[in-house]
Parts: sequence; C-alpha cells; structure tokens
Amino acid sequence: MAQARSTDPQTSHDAAASVNNISKVQKAIMSLLQASPMCDEKLIGQYRIWQQTDDRFPAVTDQSIRSRRAELVAMGIIEAAPYKEQMTTGNWANVWRWIR
Repeated sequence: MAQARSTDPQTSHDAAASVNNISKVQKAIMSLLQASPMCDEKLIGQYRIWQQTDDRFPAVTDQSIRSRRAELVAMGIIEAAPYKEQMTTGNWANVWRWIR
C-alpha cells in the first residue's frame, strides 16, 4: 500500500490508502510528486537526494525512475501538467503532477 509522509495533509494519506499494487519505487515517486510537480530531471534529482537518507527510496537507475513514473501515468495516478519546464540542457520537458 502507498504511504504518505507523517507531515502530509490528510488528503494525501487518504489518496495513498486508495492505491494498491504499487512498487516501492513507485511509492517513492508518488511521495515526491505529491509534494511538488516536477519534470523527470528534477524528479530524478530529488529521488537521489532522498535516497541518501530514506530507505523508502531504493537504489535504481535513472531510466527505472522514468519507467516507474510512466507506469504511474498509465495507471492514472499522475499526469502531465498543462505547462512544461526547461531542463538544464535547454530542452523543454513535461511536468508531472499527482492527480489522485
């Protein structure tokens, strides 16, 4: 079952409780996107920061983070925001946000 952080609002706890069959990496991604919408580049960066201190963030490749995020999109748990964000490369990327 998905988990919300103890500091998250009740709505996040309710949403997390409603999600089943979610991997540990997907749960970690959901927790990041509940806190703030972000593109994959920022999502991976934040994941790496949390991975250093939180065992809910297992070691995975950058591609695995993108793949697990894509699975969450397919499940209807997150979606692309109606705006994009410029990455460090100068390219524009979708911004992902929590919708459940």
